[in-house]
Amino acid sequence: MEEHESNGGAGPREGRFSLARWYGERLEFKDTSTVVDMALTDAGREVVHAGPLFRQTEMSPLKRTMSGAGWKQLWVILFDNYLVMTKQQGHGASLKYVVWKSPVRLEFLALESLAVRPVQRSNTLSRMIRTTRSESPGRVSPDPALSCDTGGDTFYPLSFHDHGRNGGSYTLYASTIEQRNEWRRKMLEAISARKAAQEPNSIFSLETITSNTASSQEAPAHQSGLVTGYISCTLPFGASNGRQFVAIGSEDGVWVGMPKHPESIQRVMSLKMVTQIAFLADYDLLVVLAEKVLYAVDLQSVVPNNNRHAKRPAFGLQRLSNPQTPIHFFSVGHIGGRTLIVSKKRKGLDSVFRVAEVSLSAGDHGVPKIAVFKDFFLPSDSHDLLFLKTKVCVLCARGFEIMDLSDLSSATIPLDEDLRTLGKRPGVNKPLAMFRIREDEFLLCYDEFGLYVDKRGAPSRSPPIIEWEGTAAQAAWHAPYVVLFNTSFIEIRHVESGRLAQIITGQDVHCLWDGRGVVSAEVAPDRLDDFDDPRTPRIHAALDDSEISSFMTSAHVHGVPRRQHVVELVPTERLVVPGTRYSPSLLSVADTLPPYVP
Repeated sequence: MEEHESNGGAGPREGRFSLARWYGERLEFKDTSTVVDMALTDAGREVVHAGPLFRQTEMSPLKRTMSGAGWKQLWVILFDNYLVMTKQQGHGASLKYVVWKSPVRLEFLALESLAVRPVQRSNTLSRMIRTTRSESPGRVSPDPALSCDTGGDTFYPLSFHDHGRNGGSYTLYASTIEQRNEWRRKMLEAISARKAAQEPNSIFSLETITSNTASSQEAPAHQSGLVTGYISCTLPFGASNGRQFVAIGSEDGVWVGMPKHPESIQRVMSLKMVTQIAFLADYDLLVVLAEKVLYAVDLQSVVPNNNRHAKRPAFGLQRLSNPQTPIHFFSVGHIGGRTLIVSKKRKGLDSVFRVAEVSLSAGDHGVPKIAVFKDFFLPSDSHDLLFLKTKVCVLCARGFEIMDLSDLSSATIPLDEDLRTLGKRPGVNKPLAMFRIREDEFLLCYDEFGLYVDKRGAPSRSPPIIEWEGTAAQAAWHAPYVVLFNTSFIEIRHVESGRLAQIITGQDVHCLWDGRGVVSAEVAPDRLDDFDDPRTPRIHAALDDSEISSFMTSAHVHGVPRRQHVVELVPTERLVVPGTRYSPSLLSVADTLPPYVP
């Protein structure tokens, strides 16, 4: 233990672990709505580093030089789970650390390159700091070894980024280059230690589908095992003869290969700007959206030796939409015994949908036939369509539009007044997904929060909202977890408790497959999801998880393109209990599951 000085004489005798509690007792938030529970009283919680850093205030360079102002001191505390920037107030027994910005989770903390140059300070500022230090001994750190020598004329920048929803980029300054480098070293060590500590508690592990990727300019697209261009989608599927495949869509075409064998991946279609792939198992048909044109192709045409329909005439590549009318997205599914392809185009501010039905022509070896079933429109722009049991759900600017395709009646959930009651403004947040978590309950996922609703679309719990850590761009479902995709991390939460279960970090993170897109008549219509075994991976993603990505905040640094690592999220033993499968009853024991340690 060390003795620390304060205005009141001898201060607390603290080690790294009890020092965390010492700080916890003195931390203050500006108002109760911004309070973050950092679990500072937990056993083993420790202070990795602490000390003064400086920030520049908004002021003209001339005024800053003449007055010596424009600089403010912060007291920065690096715990083993959060980085906290504070302002010291008071002294002695009344010493407080007022939180300046929202605490940064170490999972969201990324150091930036040393691109910012050191900053020269005025002599006036140097004298002011020296005077302050000599007159205010109570502002000394609980660990005086961390105090800085502010007698020099230069500040050395420390830049980092908080990838959380309320985060941003920060540049603070140390008074010596040694102190700046020490902060960087401590931060990197804390980030690595945090990642290692959370690894045994992971819900999902990442298994590589392929990392042999390149930009369109770097390598030819015909090289075996190499996928070129920006990757936008993947799809695992099984052909009618039992063979398993994985399809990958990029801006350079469609690749198909065998799972666990990345060297087998080959380009089978040279379509450009592929954004979606689906597979109709009963017809051995791939459906592809490329350059906003919808296509269907017989699997036999792209993957030979699919023997079940060897005598059937090849379907070939067939265009399903007019090239002059851009298709923004499509969705496939079963309703009322029909296999349907629903595509969306825009007309002014409206969304126009075409519903096509897939069937087999007459004869022993009938060729798949795709015919228009009906059209409908919504007076709102939309960005996705989900198949429910007997209806569809259109995700649009005004919310979740539930539509019955038999009579085209519809209703929007949730009601605007329900959102206002919960403190949310209707039409502001983007709907991402709708997951049925029980027979009579759903989770509506928006970009910033999730909302529990009943079958009528009314809030079903108190409180009914889960606030996400980040701003999600996509959402997927692997019962009983909701998986949210931000550009710099994947956020995984237990659907019953709403608790954060895991964070997977990277750069240029995006969901490639969310479990949809494979349609088979064998899927039971009353199941909660389309998978029998909870051990079956049902989510694919792409991310750059290379070491250099920690220091990259734009798509390219010095001309180096990001690495695309295509992975599947494989359940670990924490999710899967051998001999059991997911059921609604599992949700009722959420509180007994191992919690995510903050």
